[in-house]
Parts: sequence; structure tokens; C-alpha cells
Amino acid sequence: RYSVEPAEGNAQGELPLTILVKRILETATFHAEKWSVGYSSLIKSRLTWVLARLAVEMRRYPKINEDYVIETWVESYNKHFSARNFRFSSPRGEIYGYARTIWSVIDIDTRISVDLSTLDCFSDRVSGVECPIDRQSKLKPVEGEPLVSYPVRYSDIDLNRHVNSVKYIEHMLDTFSLQQYDENMIGRFEINYMSEIRYGMWFVFYRREFDNSCFELELKNRNHEGICRGKVWFVPREKKERN
Repeated sequence: RYSVEPAEGNAQGELPLTILVKRILETATFHAEKWSVGYSSLIKSRLTWVLARLAVEMRRYPKINEDYVIETWVESYNKHFSARNFRFSSPRGEIYGYARTIWSVIDIDTRISVDLSTLDCFSDRVSGVECPIDRQSKLKPVEGEPLVSYPVRYSDIDLNRHVNSVKYIEHMLDTFSLQQYDENMIGRFEINYMSEIRYGMWFVFYRREFDNSCFELELKNRNHEGICRGKVWFVPREKKERN
């Protein structure tokens, strides 16, 4: 259970998507720790969880001083990936939205994925309960002229010494204007993480607009290789909300 603190609120006085994704990562970590496959357990074997795909779909975002509850469960898994779902609601049960995530475990030294069937926790704890939003898409490359280039700085780096999962999202969402967010909210957001990028490297933004409500984005390195791809669907805010 969380509360939207004033210092967290965005320009529209609500919980930003980026903070929500941080809470998703926290909740997944807490749950994995209860199963004894969290960071504190895996790091002993030089292993760590890595987020591969994310889809978030929101009916509305909790506003400043509102409480919200995050629930999580593992829907399924195979040798390579675990599918973990989330539900966001008010303490009274109003549904704010849902998220689907795909995770893998990698060896920190080799950067190679680990067979999840070797982790005992999954065999009798997978719920099989689906999430009532569409599954993540396989996002296509975005071509054209680059929008902006950006050097990876210290504040972008996480404990795995690559760009933090949320930082990619922050940089993507910063390519839109304040007016876009005043007039619209993010109804659905997807991101596919494809490869790592580290301190001192550069990434370049590409963006394709389908209409004023749907955009695809891609971050590439200077060799034009894809790092991650995202897709944003905007939903118009009601006039009374904008005013």
C-alpha cells in the first residue's frame, strides 16, 4: 500500500507513470524475497532479475494524497522467462489499472540468462491467473531522422551498472510536451528491453507518430543497434479535469 506524496506528483497532480513503474519493481522485489528468490538470495550466486518487457494500462492515476494498493502474482513461467502481473486499485477497491511484465534471471558476470526451472519456487506457486489487459506487443524498429541524442550519465546507472529500467521510460516520456500531458493521460504504455547500455555510451531517440494519440519510440546506440523500444497510447482528459 502506497500514498502519492506531494513531492512525487507530476504537473497534473497525479502519480507519474515513472513512479508507478518504480513501485512495480519494488513490489516484484518484495514478493520474490518472500519466495527466497529475491535480490538478497540470488546475489549470493551472482544472479539477478532483469525486466524484459512491460505493459501498463490505466483507467486513471491516483492523485496527490490518495492511497493506492498494488497486488502481484506470477501467471506462468518457462525456462527463459517469468510472466508476472499487477493490479492497481484504491483501498476501497476501485481499479486504477493493470500491468503485465516479463522477467529473466541473468548471471551478472557472463550476462547470460539462467534456466528458471532450476529455481524451486515456481513449481507449486504459479497462479495461472491471467491479467485482463492485452499481452505485450513485439514492437517493430523505428526508422527516420533521430529526434535527439543523449549521453549515459551517472544518475542513469543502477546496481547492475547499466541504465536503470525506469530511466529509459523517463527519457522516452520527456520527448513529449507539457501540453500533451495537460490535454491527455497515458492510457497504455509498453516497453521492450533488448540490450544493455552502460555509463559513457550514447543513445539516440527515434519516434514515429501514427496519430496524435499513438507513438512508437526506439532508443539506439551510435552503431544504429536497437537498445529498447516503446509505444505510448494517449487518452484525452476530460475538459473539467484540464480546467
